[in-house]
Amino acid sequence: MQMESRGEPNAPLPDVPPNKHTKRAKNEASFNARAQYARIIGVDLVAVLGLSSGHVQTIITELGTDMSRFPTSKHFCAWLGLAPRNAISGGKVLHSHIAKVANRATLAFRMAAYAVSRSDTAVGAYYRSMRAHKGPQQAIVATIHKIARIVYHLLKTGEAYVEQSSGEFEEQRREREQRQLTRRAHKLALTLTPASTPTDLPAT
Repeated sequence: MQMESRGEPNAPLPDVPPNKHTKRAKNEASFNARAQYARIIGVDLVAVLGLSSGHVQTIITELGTDMSRFPTSKHFCAWLGLAPRNAISGGKVLHSHIAKVANRATLAFRMAAYAVSRSDTAVGAYYRSMRAHKGPQQAIVATIHKIARIVYHLLKTGEAYVEQSSGEFEEQRREREQRQLTRRAHKLALTLTPASTPTDLPAT
């Protein structure tokens, strides 16, 4: 597959995020693969937590650089075969899995999801939050989706990857939950009152 370069030939690469391990894998290319892929793709996908240069090579070999055929991230995930198959009983999802597909890019995203599951990052916190609510199988499926959507966004927009910490993710999650509770309370004509902290309690 012949690919047209989308990036500047000598554009400097930003530093990788602090949680990104940069140790070279034994089967990794001896040349500066990260710089070459960034030049071809137009964005540094190796900076994305969980993705090695080998994973990026697999993804662009399968995908190419033309993202115009995927109008949305849902189309991209469907092409990857990431639509989860849920086993449902009595209206409850018992377990979820991704069907086996021949697309090697899907395997690269799966490996990336396992790699970040314990990391102190937003994606790692997302996996752990999903695991606590839905179990490990559905959590890994959701995390694969999340990483694939990140890659789709970067390839579509050409924006640089910015890593989010687990603390930032938790803060945003609390804010979302608070907004949801506020909307539900408003529908029920109720008023939310912040819980008292130990320092707010009267002395005895």
